[in-house]
Amino acid sequence: MISASERKGYTMRNFFVGLFLAAFLPFIVGFGDVPPDKNIEQVTVKKTILFPQGQLFYAPMANPREPRTHVTYLRLNLPGSSFNIGSIGFGDSFGLVSTPGWGQDDTWQLSISGAVFAQFNLDSSSLDLINADYIIGFPLSYRNGPWSARARIFHQSSHLGDEFLLLPQNPELKATRINLSFETIELLGAWEWNGFQLTAGPSYIIHTDSDLKRSSVQAGIDYQSREPVFKPTMRLFASVLCHAWEETDWNPDFNVKAGINIRSPYTEKRAIQIFGEYYHGNLPFGQFYKLRAEYYGVGINVSF
Repeated sequence: MISASERKGYTMRNFFVGLFLAAFLPFIVGFGDVPPDKNIEQVTVKKTILFPQGQLFYAPMANPREPRTHVTYLRLNLPGSSFNIGSIGFGDSFGLVSTPGWGQDDTWQLSISGAVFAQFNLDSSSLDLINADYIIGFPLSYRNGPWSARARIFHQSSHLGDEFLLLPQNPELKATRINLSFETIELLGAWEWNGFQLTAGPSYIIHTDSDLKRSSVQAGIDYQSREPVFKPTMRLFASVLCHAWEETDWNPDFNVKAGINIRSPYTEKRAIQIFGEYYHGNLPFGQFYKLRAEYYGVGINVSF
């Protein structure tokens, strides 16, 4: 007789396996001939548009807190031990309205974005939920040729999993639940050149229920190849991000992602990214922000 916890474990493992297999379908069936890539440096609108497609600002791929839909297998190394984690995210950004700017080539866009990020202990019998983060925000984006910027105000709340609280856990990972909830304003600017993008900017917590220090900064560099690999729809990419927060004594956090981007031949928005990832710093998993560790793994990101 299979227990409820074992049945849950089988279901979660099948879910992870199914998503990984689905990601390799493009390699099997292939995509047909595709039109040339759009020149995102020339994104302009001549009139106000409701519910525009796509975004004006492209956030760093290595940012673990950006609203994206992904599934990632990670090996988490703590000071005294290590174990396997399944990281899942469901999120996206939806354009509400775009309007031309004051110049000939600049454009503004207001969107709404949201995401849920969750981490599961794959080494436990019932694949315990460790932490879940909920984010909702309103990004205001701007683009003029290779220059772009985004101001985003967002809310984040983080919660420990019930099984994590009830069952014995790794001593290094054991945490006391706090009411981690805050609202942040984030300002980012970016410049693009020959497939490279440089991004940097500050963030400031404008309200919080916890005793948190307010300021943080980030800077990153992204690259996406101009030439296709294997098939016309496939491009190599790499992303490096450095983040530092006053609450963690400005200790830098580094995240690196690299892989292949497989986009739809019919729309720029739909794509799958298959990547490897390495992180070193204070964990970006909500309630565990004080814990300094590292992880590495592989994952799949889906853009709708």
